[in-house]
Amino acid sequence: MKKTFLLSVPLFLMILGATVQTDADTVAYQSDAKIGFTAGSGTTPPVDPNQPDPTDPVSPENPDGSKPAPGGNGTLTIDFASSFDFGTHSISHDDQTYLAKAQKYFQSNTVTPDYVQVTDLRGTAAGWTLKVIEESQFKEQSSGPNKYPELKGASISLKNPTPASDTNQNAPATQEVLNLLPNTETTVAHATSGQGAGTWVIRWGDQSSLQTQDGTTFTPNVTLFVPGSSPKDAAAYTTSLRWLLSDLPANK
Repeated sequence: MKKTFLLSVPLFLMILGATVQTDADTVAYQSDAKIGFTAGSGTTPPVDPNQPDPTDPVSPENPDGSKPAPGGNGTLTIDFASSFDFGTHSISHDDQTYLAKAQKYFQSNTVTPDYVQVTDLRGTAAGWTLKVIEESQFKEQSSGPNKYPELKGASISLKNPTPASDTNQNAPATQEVLNLLPNTETTVAHATSGQGAGTWVIRWGDQSSLQTQDGTTFTPNVTLFVPGSSPKDAAAYTTSLRWLLSDLPANK
């Protein structure tokens, strides 16, 4: 038994010595990895306002069947804004509120709420402000004699504004536009510092709020009020909306 005990001791020491030698051979060296980004650029195409994914663009159609003008090219852009079609109606002496038709798309039967789209690729999350101006009161487009060339007292309202994006960034604040006044800047959305980075849509309502009448789908949150006291020719009246996007001034 003593011989067995004495032979096991050197074996234990040899195993321990091998372990110590392996640890002593382990060394370390550190290297680095790096990536940088600059502000984005280019044109961001329109996206589905219900699923705003910039990698899956859509092709909106204007009410007259034409293609919308392309969006801006840069780091802070307006990509698209719906044109509003309030339909054709019988002349009435009563006050009337008309609904805008829903946004249509080329080669698709899908319709969505009307919307405006903004992209901020500056990489600073510095914030921005979106405004709209109705450039004039509704004017008659008839080439014949215009007895009532202006639709006096008519006003557009944009209700229930809803911001949406596929990013996890902080959303901009939105505000309703009630009775838009011609030649007056009116705020639609405002992103303070830390808000509004990436691509955002401001849609008026959501898909469940759309209304269908006689086969036509409307965005009930985009309306035109026309006083019954405003005289009208049997003609079309139009106006233009100008959308303004500006960055916030830097803090001094």
